[in-house]
Amino acid sequence: MSLTMQMNISREALYELVWTTPVKTLATQHGISDVAFAKTCKQHNIPLPPRGHWAKLEAGKKVYRQPLPERALGMPRDVSFGASKWNYYGSAHKDLIELELTPPRPFDETLTEVRAKLTKGVKKVTVPRDLSMAHPVIRKLLEADMPRREKYLASTYRSQYDAPYFDSPFELRRLRALNALFLCLEKNDARVTSSGKNPQEFCVKVGLRDVSISIDDPKVERVSWYGAPDIAKAASSPLVVKINRGDAVDGIQTTWEDKTDNRVEAHLTDIAVNVLVVGENTCRAREISHYQWLVRHKADLIERAKRDKDEAEKAERERRIKEEQARVDRLLSEAKALRQAEEIRGYVASVRRLNEQSTDPASEDELTNWALWALEQADRIDPVRSRHFLNDR
Repeated sequence: MSLTMQMNISREALYELVWTTPVKTLATQHGISDVAFAKTCKQHNIPLPPRGHWAKLEAGKKVYRQPLPERALGMPRDVSFGASKWNYYGSAHKDLIELELTPPRPFDETLTEVRAKLTKGVKKVTVPRDLSMAHPVIRKLLEADMPRREKYLASTYRSQYDAPYFDSPFELRRLRALNALFLCLEKNDARVTSSGKNPQEFCVKVGLRDVSISIDDPKVERVSWYGAPDIAKAASSPLVVKINRGDAVDGIQTTWEDKTDNRVEAHLTDIAVNVLVVGENTCRAREISHYQWLVRHKADLIERAKRDKDEAEKAERERRIKEEQARVDRLLSEAKALRQAEEIRGYVASVRRLNEQSTDPASEDELTNWALWALEQADRIDPVRSRHFLNDR
């Protein structure tokens, strides 16, 4: 199998390639650097032969082949190099039209089975009393809040718009819950990021897929340029947790709300598991939607190609009709020109005859000069003498 003509390859096929062909050779075939090639393999958890592997193999020595690990959650089953398949097939119409599309193969595990496995593997999330062991995202928010706190405390007139974002009992409770959740997700190979000074939503990267997570008062509205904080807001204020803004996912809970005897902190382990499952589900849904897009795009390309062919054939028919009509028009024009040439010659002959009978005839020189000129004009427009009639064949 060669990578030269294909943009995507399954993890299993790529694993076989890198253990039978040096990475430099494969990278050259695909037109990328060996560093970029190796980086892509690492991203998809595909082990590469260690240094000295090929020398040992050439020397006939026994080598160890590291087995292919399981695909990580949220990672596609196919590995893409260079332009994405979406962009590639947007320009390479012929390739897609000629490609035989096959539906995505079933996944080895259902989402229910994936969730059951994660539930066994993810350790119970506990919320610490303080933020001394803060996740980098939480620590960054707290550090950014320090100048606001200092300015607020030093001011003789304390405006709520200058107050620190995260000093209220409610905000400290929210950050502790987020922190415990983020630390759990990081331990399970998910990466958390945030945007804005006082973010309402955080982004969790599960493999290559993004999942949003929020833990907040359901009525609060946060914007990056001011927080309008309530520094006395009680910790008992309601909290709601939403994965992907609570959008429904078949069989996966995405929303949790505080209840009198059942706070959201008691469900952080389930929330962490479901964030990972939603990331995997997004990956699977993307694979299916990508296939459906290819099917639709291929049908559009086939229809467009048929339409272009029909239009080209119509244009060719019209061109031939116009060309044939032009030949007929030239034929009629040449027939007319031949008649005119014959009329000129007949006219010259009549002039000569009548001049002889005239009582006051023109001189021979005058008549000859005129006749030569007239016959030259006849020869010039005569399509037979000029052989112009042969140009219409």
